Amino acid sequence: MPSYSAIVLGKNSSWGTSISSIMNGTSIFGRVAMGLIGDRVGSLNTLCTMTLLSCFGIMVLWLPFASMGPFVAAAVIFGLCSGGIVSLIPVVTANIFGVKRLPSTIGLLMLAYTFGDLISSPPAGAILDKYGHGTSFTSLIIYNGVFLVLSTICDILLRIILSRKLWEKV
Repeated sequence: MPSYSAIVLGKNSSWGTSISSIMNGTSIFGRVAMGLIGDRVGSLNTLCTMTLLSCFGIMVLWLPFASMGPFVAAAVIFGLCSGGIVSLIPVVTANIFGVKRLPSTIGLLMLAYTFGDLISSPPAGAILDKYGHGTSFTSLIIYNGVFLVLSTICDILLRIILSRKLWEKV
C-alpha cells in the first residue's frame, strides 16, 4: 500500500509512511476490539467477519478506485481486520484443539505461514513487474484479493463444520 500511494496516486514518499501508520494504528485497535467482540459473539464468527471485511476493503474499495478517499478507507478497514485476524487465530485454534495442544498447534500454524509467505511476496513482486510493469497494481490487488476470498471461504467452511446454527457463538 505505501508504494501504491507514491506510484499510482502520485503522493510523495511520506504518504507511504502515513498509510503504514494508519494501518498499524487501526491494527492495534482491531486486536483489542475484535478480541472483545469475539468474547461476545464467538471468536470464529468474528474471524469470519474480519476476513470478509478484508475482502470488501481490498476488492471493493481499493481495486476499482485510484483515488485517495477509497484507498485510505481500504487501509483503515484492512488494518482493523488484520489486527483482528492476528489476535483471533490463536483463540480459534485453542477453541478447536484445546489449550493443552495449543503450543504444538501454533507451531504447525507458524510452519504453514512460511508456505503462505513463499506464495505471497515473491510472486507478488513478479506479478507487479510482469503484468503491472512496476506501475499498475491491479493484477497484484486481484492476486491478494483472491487469497483473501479463499481465506474467507475456508473460515466459513470451518464455521459450518463446527456448527450449522447461524446465531450460535462459535
